[in-house]
Amino acid sequence: MAAKAVSPAINHELARSIVESAIRIYFRKRRSRVPRFVDETYSVLGSMRLHKHAIGHDLWRAPFNALMAGPQLGLTAVAYGLERAGRKRDAQWLKSRELFVRTTVAQEIERRIVVDLLELPYSGPGATSFKDALAVEIMGDKRLTDALSVLEGPWGEDERSRIEALLSENLSIYLNGRAAVNEITSGTLTLGAGIVLLHEATPGILTLGPAMARAIAAKTAGAAGALAAGGSVLLATAAASAFSGVVTDPIQKSLGIHHRRLIALLDTLEDGFLGGDARLAVQEHYAARLVDIFGAAASVWSFVKAGA
Repeated sequence: MAAKAVSPAINHELARSIVESAIRIYFRKRRSRVPRFVDETYSVLGSMRLHKHAIGHDLWRAPFNALMAGPQLGLTAVAYGLERAGRKRDAQWLKSRELFVRTTVAQEIERRIVVDLLELPYSGPGATSFKDALAVEIMGDKRLTDALSVLEGPWGEDERSRIEALLSENLSIYLNGRAAVNEITSGTLTLGAGIVLLHEATPGILTLGPAMARAIAAKTAGAAGALAAGGSVLLATAAASAFSGVVTDPIQKSLGIHHRRLIALLDTLEDGFLGGDARLAVQEHYAARLVDIFGAAASVWSFVKAGA
């Protein structure tokens, strides 16, 4: 007697059930890997090893990102204005625009999250990995045979594309949140340097460099010397911004911030993988933007005072 055929609808529901079950098991295992990942990546030694990648192009990428913080803030403000006006498609397009340049350190963190924490295939900058822990969970389900045609068909392709896009978006948010902490650190360093050396608020490289140049010019009456001094300060600040994570990462690790942020990332990804629309929320962006606003105000005040 011929075996009874299983309807496509049943196969589809079975495939969804297998995938959802595998996703929950997969993320439970990912959370168990977070403590070790944090220790290996964000401890003092781990952060020093990580920031070896900053030697090179990050020496201009990090300060460039700091300079782009103001324009990025303006872009975001316009996007929210469009959203409130009902132009959601235009607002979403603007929100997806990034003026920042991905640093080599950020690329390495992304690679480690995908390869070491998530254990998913990776083909970006750095060592390629073909390991797929989620696929292993799916393939290990005993019900797989009846749902294989659905998983390998259009539905499976659509799900893979959706998951890849969701992973990329939330990883960018996570990495930008870490960068925001470094922006705050750089702003604090330049602010402290300005107060100590110049008795002036200089929360950013755009305010510290010119302020140093003016101070030297006033003492030496030499424009060339002032320009050189300003350039030296900018270079030193650039290096500090590129390597600030060596200081901030171990501090955040000790405070449990890295652990909580990675758990939040995994929670968001699990919700998204299961079909939800959660998006990772990173509060550090708001603090960094406050530093930007303070820096812009200080720059304007310095310009007005110099012209008076």
